[in-house]
Amino acid sequence: MTSKVLEDIFQVTTNPENIPKGYNLVILGENDTLTNLDLATTDAALLYQLTENELLEQPFSYLNDCFVRCQKQKRLNKNNTSLASVFKEIDRLVIGYGLVAFQIEEFALHGNLQNYIAHILLRYDNYADFLSQIIQRSIIEESVADLLNSFFPSLLHYVNRPNALFDMNDSVNYNNTLSVFELFVNFKQVAAIFTKIDEFCPIDGLLANEYEKKTILGPILTLSPLNINVALKNYGGMLERSTSQTNMIHESLQAEHKVVLERLFFICDRIIRGSVESRTDMVSYWGQIVNKNHLRRADHATQNKLASNAFTTNISLILIKFSEPFLDVSYKKIDKIDVNFFNNLNLFIDLSNETRLNSDFKEADQFYDEHRNDVKPNFISDCFFLTLTYLHYGIGGTLLYDEKVTPQIKRLKEEIEKVKTFSNSNSLLANFVSAKLKQLEKTLSYSLAIKNAMKGFFSNRALQLEVFDFICGASTFLLRVIDPDHQFPFKQIELPLIPDKVGVENVDNAEYLRAHAPIPFKYYPEFVVEGPINYSLYISHYSNSPIFRNPRLQSFVELGTTILRCPELISNPHLKGKLVQLFSVGAMPLTDNSPGFMMSIFEENTLVNKNLLYALLDFYVIVEKTGSSSQFYDKFNSRYSISIILEELYNRIPIYKKQLIWQSQNNPDFFIRFIARMLNDLTFLLDEGLSNLADVHSIGRELSDPNSINQPEESTDESQNDLQSRYQAAQRQAKSSCGLAAKSMTLFEIYTKDIPQSFVTAEVVDRLASMLNYNLQSLVGPKCGNLRVKDPEQYSFNPKELLKALCTVYINLANEEEFVKAVARDSRSFNIDLFKSAIDILGRRTGLVSDEFCNSLFTFASKADSTRKAEEEEDMEYEDAPDEFLDPLMYTIMKDPVTLPTSKVNIDRSTIKAHLLSDSTDPFNRSPLILEEVIPNDELKQRIGEWKAGKKAEKQ
Repeated sequence: MTSKVLEDIFQVTTNPENIPKGYNLVILGENDTLTNLDLATTDAALLYQLTENELLEQPFSYLNDCFVRCQKQKRLNKNNTSLASVFKEIDRLVIGYGLVAFQIEEFALHGNLQNYIAHILLRYDNYADFLSQIIQRSIIEESVADLLNSFFPSLLHYVNRPNALFDMNDSVNYNNTLSVFELFVNFKQVAAIFTKIDEFCPIDGLLANEYEKKTILGPILTLSPLNINVALKNYGGMLERSTSQTNMIHESLQAEHKVVLERLFFICDRIIRGSVESRTDMVSYWGQIVNKNHLRRADHATQNKLASNAFTTNISLILIKFSEPFLDVSYKKIDKIDVNFFNNLNLFIDLSNETRLNSDFKEADQFYDEHRNDVKPNFISDCFFLTLTYLHYGIGGTLLYDEKVTPQIKRLKEEIEKVKTFSNSNSLLANFVSAKLKQLEKTLSYSLAIKNAMKGFFSNRALQLEVFDFICGASTFLLRVIDPDHQFPFKQIELPLIPDKVGVENVDNAEYLRAHAPIPFKYYPEFVVEGPINYSLYISHYSNSPIFRNPRLQSFVELGTTILRCPELISNPHLKGKLVQLFSVGAMPLTDNSPGFMMSIFEENTLVNKNLLYALLDFYVIVEKTGSSSQFYDKFNSRYSISIILEELYNRIPIYKKQLIWQSQNNPDFFIRFIARMLNDLTFLLDEGLSNLADVHSIGRELSDPNSINQPEESTDESQNDLQSRYQAAQRQAKSSCGLAAKSMTLFEIYTKDIPQSFVTAEVVDRLASMLNYNLQSLVGPKCGNLRVKDPEQYSFNPKELLKALCTVYINLANEEEFVKAVARDSRSFNIDLFKSAIDILGRRTGLVSDEFCNSLFTFASKADSTRKAEEEEDMEYEDAPDEFLDPLMYTIMKDPVTLPTSKVNIDRSTIKAHLLSDSTDPFNRSPLILEEVIPNDELKQRIGEWKAGKKAEKQ
């Protein structure tokens, strides 16, 4: 009985005459030890098969088959106790030799580790039980390290073999590979030393793009729809797909990726839980990768020299899953995250070249040197800050790549159209053009595949919800760091953290703000805030964005409001610009004109509704200076976003309207800075926009009339191209300027109605009047025909609505005496006939306004005209005023002369006050200046008064 069982299991015999029909048994060699097949000769029989049988080409497969047959025989003979010892010995031998096969490659006659691996990955289910037993035997024999150092480097070499592709396109290969990893790490003894495998992370270090190929976990961590081969297979080709077809591909890949991520997390989780050493090594591995891939956020990085989007986003998502338990809505474990994390030694995150939130490198390094903590951070802290790092460089690098691909696709499509047009007119170059066209179309197909793969990834709401939930939890923690007592969210934070310095622009107060910035927050790397802001702004443009209808969104809005309200927190104005851009997306009405998705938070959250308005007004002012070479234009985008938010808050939430009116009445110095900036912008934007429209009009006429180009024939094409370029530039600039101006004009309309007194102060009233008069002349004056362009809506230009808005401001301020005088004394542009033309257009021709509106406008214009005549008579009286009585900038007689402390120049208080709203320096020597430093010149004021009185007396 024993002999027959052994023959069946090992497929061998010592008696060739008794081979049953249908069996293909191996006849054992003729020697003394193998004359009988029994328990005593089992080892020799098996050894013969492995080391001497020339026909046995797959020794490991043979061992596995023996193991499988042994288990089958066990089941068939489960009641035969006499065979129990036989089966036990067979298992011992087969499993033992299976372990030896991986430890000593030359042991078997045809031993080949990669061959073994190939068979396992091809039919994993058939090998799983045997492999599990081998692992358990290695644990018993304390040879796990040997097994791992043999098995996994061979596995790595196998998946990286030449011309082999390891990705989600080959489901059998990658699924079985993941199953092998899962099987191994499910044994705690294996997971505990898994990171000690020689090629887990080579000691010598790797280049940024080598980790996914040359480390044990690298290949499986690239399993993603973002893998370029997966993207090309699913989205490649020039085939036009319908939206529904593309969405089906998205959904299929999203479902598959979800399962892959769960399996990858299982593997990493087992390693993390294996031992202190394996946890430390795993975090170190991820740290090395991200430290060498900072260029993923660079503008002109070479993508193929960096880790792939697939690799880094998968690690990001795995880390986010690790972070979930200590960032849940209860925040019971939030105190486990070390607020002073960056003070610790042995950090896995390289901060050597990281910009800090509000300190320089030297100051930060000095602080860390003085407050160094020798205690190693806990895993929760390591994991949290590493996740923030990956959010910026991993997922953040991916979304930046997406933003670069979009314009590249547009350029490729334009280039293809140009080549096609050229080919139609140049048959002699047909072959060259055809080759060029094929190359361009191939590149376009490649770019579109990447674009669609990213769209599929970022439109996966369930996945992105995990990312944004992490951001919301991180926002709460960052507020906890900002809180002087580090008690948030269990105790509410009070803002502002330092007293406001009204009248002093925060951007000119940088040193003061830096000195008073909260510690340790000011020393944190900038990416801890930049990563969440970049991601949230980007993902907000997806229709199924996780930001929408998210109950945790208020945590992020609270952080954003705090950053804007406390200028000492972050020194980078571009980050704040992105933040207000995101808030404007959240404030804009939805498609059904219902309030934007952030509006309920703006209204109901106490921290937000107490601080948001002041924060927006303050940032509107200080964004004037961004520190970059393009700062003059940077401010307009931020102010456009702020204007959107302010308009929606003012019109939809009564508390903000009350706050704005309160600020204008009780904090005039602060509020007037805001009005002055609005006026500066509107003046420039309207002038720029109308000027660009005039260019569009004139260049458009030239383009439509080729005879107007007076150039030699050979240069006609060049002139036409130059004109076309100028025309497109004028169109872009007109669209930008007119769009921004329209939004600013809306604020002027609504604010001048409810708080007119703020617009008639001495600092701004003359400039406001001049701006209104000048643009009224542009819209209805003799040159208004120059503004006629085709399809004005594409430039956000509606001349009739703009005219109505201008006239509405006149009417809103008609009862303010100072405004009437300012309009009247604008000798350059004021003309009552312009008002009559405006009334004719708005009333009789278009019916845009009521008779009451027309009457009010005419009454105002008549009053201003009368005032102009009276003031002209008065000016005649004072035309011989001494130069020392005249304001050196405005050339008008000073009413309240003051002396500037350093230049000693006498100037009218209203003039220097208006100047300081835009520039905190003495206009005559550029030295720093604040209004409190000017010296009243009472003696000069008295002499001016006496001189004017004398003039009046002479007249009488």
